Formats: sequence, C-alpha cells, structure tokens
Amino acid sequence: MKQKKSISIIVISLIPICLAINVVGGNLASALKIPLYVDSIGTILIGMLCGPAIGCLTGALTGVVSGIFSPIMFAYIPVTAIYGLAAGFLSKKKMMTSIPKLITSGIIIALLGVVLSSPITALVFGGITETGQGVIITFLRATGLGVLPATLISSFCTEFLDKLLSCVVCYIIVKGMSNRYLSKFKLGHIYLKEKKEKNDLFDDDDIADENTDKNTDSGEPQ
Repeated sequence: MKQKKSISIIVISLIPICLAINVVGGNLASALKIPLYVDSIGTILIGMLCGPAIGCLTGALTGVVSGIFSPIMFAYIPVTAIYGLAAGFLSKKKMMTSIPKLITSGIIIALLGVVLSSPITALVFGGITETGQGVIITFLRATGLGVLPATLISSFCTEFLDKLLSCVVCYIIVKGMSNRYLSKFKLGHIYLKEKKEKNDLFDDDDIADENTDKNTDSGEPQ
C-alpha cells in the first residue's frame, strides 16, 4: 500500500512538470514562429513512463492550460490527448526502447496528429495558425492548392519533425534517469531492464579485463 501511494505521489508531481514543459515549449514556438509545435514533449514523456491513461490526461490538460493563453488551443484538446494515449500504448509495446523503434513511434504519433489536427486547422480556422505552420500553408495555397490539401501537407511535415524531435528528447531524458527512479513508474521497468542488460555487459567486460591483467602479472600463459 505504501509503495502504491508513493507511486501516485510521484506521478501526481510529474504531471504539472510535464504540463509546464508543454506550455512553455508551445508558447516559445508560437512566439518564434518556427514550423514546430514543441508542445508535446511532456505528454510523450509521461506517457512513456506512466502509460496511456496518464499520458492522455496530461495531453488533455495541456490543451486546457494552453487554451487559457490562446483560446484557439481548446479546439485541439482531442489532438493533444491522443499524443499521450499513443505514447503510452507504444511504450507498453516496447516501441520506444531504441532509435529505430523510436523513429517508427514518432511517425505513428505524427500521423495521428495529421489525421486529427488537419481538419480542425483547415475547416475551423481556414488554415490559419499561430505557429510557423501557417506560413507553410500560405505558401502552398499560393501555388494553387486548396485549404485542406495545403494543411495536410504542411501538417505532415511539421508533425513529423516535431514528434520525431519530441520522441528523441524524451528518449534521452529517460536514458538519463536512474534505475531507482525509473522503477517507481508503471512502465519504468521497460527501460530499467534495458539498462540492467547494458550494465551486466559492461560488468562482464570489466571482469574479463581484470582476469586478463591478473594472468599477465602472474606470468600465466593465455
């Protein structure tokens, strides 16, 4: 019971941290007008560690908090929620434990974002966004493309780069966590096991090197 309580406290304390990462990243991207969102790193991170339910909750809360600063974000709450849901499911399937799998996961999350966000951007807001994506949409429309095709193309390019970058950042963060800290999360064992295997490999190599040095010092033939 004590362990479950401590895990709950850790998860609850992690949610606002991840929310802050999302909101700050999103506002920064919007202010700089870069063709990225940078507002789902916290959602993907908590989804990786805590599973789809907590990931979905954090994503939805991100949409709500971001909507306070920019009301347009309220329309994207289903999108931000699906990011956390997808990250949690992919993590459970061990699809975020290596770079090749991470790229695949990034593409999957990006495609979900394109399918959900493009109709909202095109049909509700006419292709106008507060990020650098709006510049790409405007350029594509100037070439003769309609609002929806231009939004789909722009959204795919933006989502792919954004989600791939977000997944890599989260992967680096998780890799930097200690085994003791990882073990406190629902899905932490997935990344803990991999660390142990690598540590065991290094330990075996160290033992082999020590034995070789001892044999050399004693003059024993190899």
